[in-house]
Amino acid sequence: MKNFLKTGLVVVAFLTAFVANANEKDFSLKVKSEKGKTVSFSINESQNINLAIYGKNNETLHEESIHSNGRIKRTYDLNAFPEGKYILEIDTDFRLTQYEIRIKNGAAIISEKAVYEIFKPILKKENGLVKLMISNTDNSPVEVVIMDENRTELYTAVYENKSSFSKVFDTTFAPAQRLTFVVKYNDQIFSETIATR
Repeated sequence: MKNFLKTGLVVVAFLTAFVANANEKDFSLKVKSEKGKTVSFSINESQNINLAIYGKNNETLHEESIHSNGRIKRTYDLNAFPEGKYILEIDTDFRLTQYEIRIKNGAAIISEKAVYEIFKPILKKENGLVKLMISNTDNSPVEVVIMDENRTELYTAVYENKSSFSKVFDTTFAPAQRLTFVVKYNDQIFSETIATR
């Protein structure tokens, strides 16, 4: 089976610039502190968003799913929150971003820059080809595993020192009707199943 993937799932190209552009289209995120214990954020060009605010010990204090085809703006009044540190997490189809919120002296201040951000792998299927695009900004090792419906491993590879790359796999002669792509990097695991026929 692994020999099939060596010849059948041919790595066609490196498309570095394309990956960066694909991830930039995810959203334009702006966060800011408002008066008192109020914070707001706005997102452009994203459709599915999971938003959460975490307290001490990763305790979930607020959670919601947002679906939109346009601009999203949310404002949160944190007056019920005691002084301390909190995390605002925004999870979209293409990236996971966290910001720190500090509540002190009756004011909520949100970090201007993300304290954590990871771009998710993008899988696109077209004409029997599956494109895997990853923006790996911290250059951590990237492990790619492809499995069939029975969880039989058909392909595995580890890529070192790749900040941004793309691979194209030819699935035309894949021995399975569905392939699961598992991508591991930056202490995260992402999985997506694609129909080959």
